[in-house]
Amino acid sequence: MPSFERLREMAIQDPDALERLRQEYIQAAINMAPEAYRHRLKGLQFQIDGQRRVSKNSMSACINISKMMHESLYQLQGFVNGQDESKQSVQKDEAVVLSFPNSIFS
Repeated sequence: MPSFERLREMAIQDPDALERLRQEYIQAAINMAPEAYRHRLKGLQFQIDGQRRVSKNSMSACINISKMMHESLYQLQGFVNGQDESKQSVQKDEAVVLSFPNSIFS
């Protein structure tokens, strides 16, 4: 793998070459995996690439891909703990809104 400095230089001067290199490394990693896992890895990479395409910018893509990873880990945790995966729900950002009488703030 090229040094960080070389990757940075490629990102600035030749982003297409950097993208080709990224794809080569991903494909090599998939090819090194046991045959039984390759189809799933290709599917996962398809989902990741899809998130990158629909995201507004690189940071948004990173956050969305990170969310995908956390959801998968949450499901795996349920499986390891013996919970039925179909009954699990991914945690959502929800809150209970409490109402206070106006007299408290006067």
